[in-house]
Amino acid sequence: MKNWKRMAWLIVVTALVAGCSRPVIREHAQPSKAKDTYLRIKRVAIFPLENYSETRDAEKMVDALLVPALRLEKVFNEVEDTRFTRDVMKKLKITGTDILEKEVVRKLGDEMNVQAIVYGKILGYGKGKEKDASSQVTMDMAMVEPSTGSVLWVGNVSAIGGLTAGKIFGVTEGKTDVEVARDAVRALASRLADEIRRAREQERKGIVAELKKEEEIEKARLDKLKGETGKIQEQLDKAKAEAGAIRDAASKEAQAVKSDLEMQKAALDAEKARTTSAQQDIEKEKMKVEMEKRKIEEDAKRIGEEKKRLEELKKKSEGAIKEEPVKEGASPAAPAPAPAAPAPPPAAPAGTPAQ
Repeated sequence: MKNWKRMAWLIVVTALVAGCSRPVIREHAQPSKAKDTYLRIKRVAIFPLENYSETRDAEKMVDALLVPALRLEKVFNEVEDTRFTRDVMKKLKITGTDILEKEVVRKLGDEMNVQAIVYGKILGYGKGKEKDASSQVTMDMAMVEPSTGSVLWVGNVSAIGGLTAGKIFGVTEGKTDVEVARDAVRALASRLADEIRRAREQERKGIVAELKKEEEIEKARLDKLKGETGKIQEQLDKAKAEAGAIRDAASKEAQAVKSDLEMQKAALDAEKARTTSAQQDIEKEKMKVEMEKRKIEEDAKRIGEEKKRLEELKKKSEGAIKEEPVKEGASPAAPAPAPAAPAPPPAAPAGTPAQ
């Protein structure tokens, strides 16, 4: 029975000791200013911690614990340690992180290509001055967005080594400074990671809700367009029917015009044939007239030549009469008979123009 009581008392004491050594955390996260503020954070950089404790190089010991603690949470794709950050700060001639301005933070973020910067202060580190004082670590930490300079998360942790079972029973002296610092850093890193996961989930829900809202708006717009399209389709069908009627009427009218044109063409062809035949008759008559005209011209020429010959004969006869002496007692010789008049030209055929 006594052993059982002793074991129960040991369990209670151990539980109390564990409760006393649990880190106390106070933290606060800013709501997303953009719908994907936390979802965009994939790569972060750790700034050198500021040491305000009385323990020398406390910031280096905590820094050595902070980087692996954040990487262990796997909430970021990459966590750049302070060595890389110090090189960039040296390049940009930045000496401290306690008075970082927004423009400086933006330049740092651009230079390191990170979406968030984690920085902090060591406020207390190590054992107190009192006898048998436990190790304790107190630190502040914050995460800032370089592109806007906005502080996304702030946290504070206080961890005390407290009593341990080993110290109670005189086996050990309790938790060391590094162990207390490890508990504090892990607790703060875990709280930061949990807050980022929660914020990302909220952003995803917000994005999904916004997408659903946009989908509903788009659906309503599509339904409206569908109704308007239906009306337009009715108008198109009506216009199509009217166009069909107009097309049919135009086709009938075109057919009638075509028939009329064909009849006119046939009449024109007949008139053309008749005109051609008449023209041929005229050409034949013209040739006939030309032949008659040539004949008349030839007859006229022949008559002229005959007339000229007769006139020459007449002149010769008259000359001969004048030269022949008239004998005494003899009666003058009778004049030579006049030449017969030329026969008149044949009458022109009917319808021939007079020459």
